[in-house]
Amino acid sequence: MRLLFFGLLTLLTTNSFAQGNGQFVKEHQSNCKIWLDEPTTADSLIWNGNCKNNFASGAGFLQWFQNNKLAATYKGEMKQGKFDGKGKFEIIGYASFEGTFINGSLNGKGAAYFNNGGKTIGNFVNGDFLNLDDQYLPLLKKQTLALKNTAETYGNISKDDNLFYYVLAPKNPIRAVLVLFPSTGETAENVISCNKFLMQQAYDKNILSVVVSANYNNTLDTDTTSKRFFDTAFEDIVTKYKAPKNKFILSGLSLGGMNALQYTEMSHNAKYITYLTPLAVIGVDPPVDLIDLYNGAKNAIVKYEKEGDKLSQSKKIALQEDHFLVNEFKKQYGGSPDEFPEKYVEGSMFTRSRDDGGNAKYLITVPVRLYCDPDIVWQLKNKGRTYYDLNAANLSAMTNFLMQSGNKKAEFIPAIGKGFRVDGTRHPHSWSIVEPTDCIKWILDLAK
Repeated sequence: MRLLFFGLLTLLTTNSFAQGNGQFVKEHQSNCKIWLDEPTTADSLIWNGNCKNNFASGAGFLQWFQNNKLAATYKGEMKQGKFDGKGKFEIIGYASFEGTFINGSLNGKGAAYFNNGGKTIGNFVNGDFLNLDDQYLPLLKKQTLALKNTAETYGNISKDDNLFYYVLAPKNPIRAVLVLFPSTGETAENVISCNKFLMQQAYDKNILSVVVSANYNNTLDTDTTSKRFFDTAFEDIVTKYKAPKNKFILSGLSLGGMNALQYTEMSHNAKYITYLTPLAVIGVDPPVDLIDLYNGAKNAIVKYEKEGDKLSQSKKIALQEDHFLVNEFKKQYGGSPDEFPEKYVEGSMFTRSRDDGGNAKYLITVPVRLYCDPDIVWQLKNKGRTYYDLNAANLSAMTNFLMQSGNKKAEFIPAIGKGFRVDGTRHPHSWSIVEPTDCIKWILDLAK
């Protein structure tokens, strides 16, 4: 139940030297200026190529040191002190990026090779892996809304930037709308790359697909800013694309699945007002019971910290996640579930300890799909987790509650062995557990 933080570990970007809030830094030997996105006093550079008007230009080799230790290299073309042209950028101990750079960022066909064995090969846009096929990528639009990111709903832009959504809209009349919510820390671009085949098949079947810029919001019972963003985005989609308001299907991974489920529950709860009532909802391995999520994280912290220096890298990451979870929930609800149980019930999509299922009772008339990859062998080996620790336990319990309550369109889908990240590495907590063709068929059947 602690698999909340997908995006924090999978930000596939090549923007280390890209245009941003950085500045030009003088190279160590010839005083050529080179752009650094976030320069510090610990940075030093060596460039063996030419200078033009005091900026690194032409072909050459760049070495970037932090605290006198080699941190990254670039071999290729430079223009006005930025990567520009064919090149290879390598972050020591992490990954290398190859392809054509424009104004400091990888664009067009390119490749990223990661030290963990993963790789992403395909289309890049301004340093982001945005891997739709060539016939679909030009059709993808980014729509900016008149809402600032003041509450940091989306962690990958500043507070002064506007929130946005990506849309892939079919040319023919829209039969349904599929909304994809990112997981914690996950970029909207990564959601698109992970759901490449789902979005492309949706387009072919006249389903409009949307990805919203929300990856650090709290649960919607307390986060009115994020709820307003979702309502605003949905209204904009209906108005701008003439999308059918009664044919929205919400979907998301982890935190995104929580958003999808909670918004749908709110739409059936008289306590809240939402812009639309979704036709159906899809949860891709989301935590749903916040009481269990909090208590599981607390117990895991004790277990992991007992291992001390013997803790593996994957368990160190899990420990980080657990500390983050506990601290965030305490900030959001003022304390633990023992202190404020009703607040945790109100924020949960399902409460296993309540006979009425908590907020899950608002989904009794809604088609629901809950996906997971309950690969216990992988969890035991990599995270030291048991079935009690997996989202699958509460997802299956939630499905059972809905079925026993009369919901004939509630499904639990155990996609064992199907979880892989966009770079090809195995991980059960991934978008890939949703099989695109089957999902599109399900949506079309509902939208008739």
